[in-house]
Amino acid sequence: MINTKLINILRTFSKSELQEFEKFIGSPYYNKGRNYLPLLVQISKFYPKFDDETLTHEYVYQKLYPGKKFNKQIIWNMTSSLQQMAEEFLISSSLNKNKFIKNSLLADEFLNRRLASFQQKKLDEMEKALEKIGISDNYFKYKNELESGRMSFHFLEDTQHLLSKHIIKKGEYAILDMLRQLSSVINDINANAFMFNAKFDVNIPYSFVSAIDMESVIRYARENKFEDSDIMEMLYCSIMTVIKGKEEKYFLRLKELFELNIERFSDNEKLSWITTLSNYCTLRGNEGEKKYREYLFDLNRLELKVGYSNNNKHLSKILFIQILRNALSINKTDWAPEYIEEYSQRLRSSYQKPMKALALAYLNLKLRKYNSVLDNLKDVKFIDVRDKMYVKSLYLRTYFETREFELLRYQVDSAKHFISSTVSLSEKTRINFLRFLNYLANLVTAIENKDTTEIGIIESKITADPELPFGEWLLLKIEELK
Repeated sequence: MINTKLINILRTFSKSELQEFEKFIGSPYYNKGRNYLPLLVQISKFYPKFDDETLTHEYVYQKLYPGKKFNKQIIWNMTSSLQQMAEEFLISSSLNKNKFIKNSLLADEFLNRRLASFQQKKLDEMEKALEKIGISDNYFKYKNELESGRMSFHFLEDTQHLLSKHIIKKGEYAILDMLRQLSSVINDINANAFMFNAKFDVNIPYSFVSAIDMESVIRYARENKFEDSDIMEMLYCSIMTVIKGKEEKYFLRLKELFELNIERFSDNEKLSWITTLSNYCTLRGNEGEKKYREYLFDLNRLELKVGYSNNNKHLSKILFIQILRNALSINKTDWAPEYIEEYSQRLRSSYQKPMKALALAYLNLKLRKYNSVLDNLKDVKFIDVRDKMYVKSLYLRTYFETREFELLRYQVDSAKHFISSTVSLSEKTRINFLRFLNYLANLVTAIENKDTTEIGIIESKITADPELPFGEWLLLKIEELK
């Protein structure tokens, strides 16, 4: 097989990128006087997979130099050079996509060439473009870099007496960028620990933010009318919703500030904040706090509007099911069918059929159409461990509703074995779901024995267990038994 690294890079190229790469290597500026186009033409015949066994150094050499004796060193040098040009092409493509970095490099070059007025004009253009986009993930990092550029200008022009405002702004943007990065990291740590049972025995980010008196800093910023006080407090609140999750004041304040400042953010940044707020609502909702499910439903609808109002972006299958389950938990059964039909088509094509079937199973369970639930589940194909959890929970509840207790017991045993043998579930998820299985099995036994005393005991235990998965459903079933 020919140069593996080169082939792996070329596999990632779209047809249009491959055409642009042909133009790129045709430029004397990049090819240093060597014509690599014939080599690329021969290799491109195997696009897009490049996995044909025919694609060897010998094959390409004979196509380029018919009748000549094979020289491995020549073809090796040529493919290595083409690989380097492919990397240069990726750098060029990346710069063209990120106009801020491209213009930042140009501004630096103007400064190095002592074209200070050119540099200032370029910085002004960059700042206007940045403000037009709105606050995004690198916004404060870029604002910091702009202030550095303006400081460099004053050093070059020997006007250091004008530096003070840029020094303080650079410091402000550095703090906001650090808070932005810490907020992202701490929320990721929390999500990773919850969803995948990840362990963080040494957690310096937690230790760092816990040691800072940010409330005093925010108070000082507001007293002095700092223009980004709201954003600073939002970043602080997003961190505190993780560290002090039980204190809902941080969530409520974050939600309030987000709604006040929503138009300042780019669409991607809006989605990032919605995700932060939604994650908190999900956790509190799972603990039995019903008002957070209403908050979450509103956030989900905003997320669909901001992020998926067209067909250019795939909806994640986890989010697709989470939105539906939350909507059904607050009885949005009229809203659900249209949502399933429209947004199942926004999933990756390979996910659309199985996830639509899973979503319909959830809806039909809510509507008490149990035969339809079982039919839907036949079309669900497992993509990851969570899909198995979803399906098992649906079978369990359907067999309970239809009084198929033998099938239910089989599913309980199967679910217990699955949970015990799966390492991808967090310990909290594992323990909570096992409790549900035990309550369900005990309730079935009590029903069969017509033991009303035992049913009452089970009801009391479930009522005192707000974090129990499907606890509300179990209580509803007990109430129906009465």
